[in-house]
Amino acid sequence: MKLLHKFEFQTRFNRILIMKKIFFGIALGLLIGSTATAQTGRMGAQQKERIKSFKIAFFTEKLQLTPDESKEFWPLFDQFENEREGLRGKYNLRGKKLELMSDEEVGDFVMNQLEMEQEMVKIRKDYVLRFMKVIPIRKVAMLQRIETEFKKQLLKEIRERRQKRSNMQGHNKK
Repeated sequence: MKLLHKFEFQTRFNRILIMKKIFFGIALGLLIGSTATAQTGRMGAQQKERIKSFKIAFFTEKLQLTPDESKEFWPLFDQFENEREGLRGKYNLRGKKLELMSDEEVGDFVMNQLEMEQEMVKIRKDYVLRFMKVIPIRKVAMLQRIETEFKKQLLKEIRERRQKRSNMQGHNKK
């Protein structure tokens, strides 16, 4: 009886792994295989959706999320990202040219940056506690590292696609 139970568990576990690999492969294929439009400024909705799909596949694979964990984790993670993005928007510190600011403006900039970082830590602490309710602590601990890995992988994919596109344009001009 124990052997049968172990076999059933192993079979179900293998199915989950295969599903994750297929999902990850499809999402990665969509991201890489789609043609990119050369845009400056904001990303299109379609590109954002592809990146989101790639992110879900990447995190699901790296964290080895079960279907039940995924169902609880992703809505919470989306809230987490929305809060962080809202905070970044509130402070709007990107693209500021320090060289063009007065000393007073630079001082304000530094103080705003510190305030934003403190608020980010509060948000992160709050969500770590929330994540611990839906996924094991080991997976929660891996989140920050996986976010960094995801950003690196995404940048690598973007660079490779740009390189391919520039190579194709170079061949077309000849």
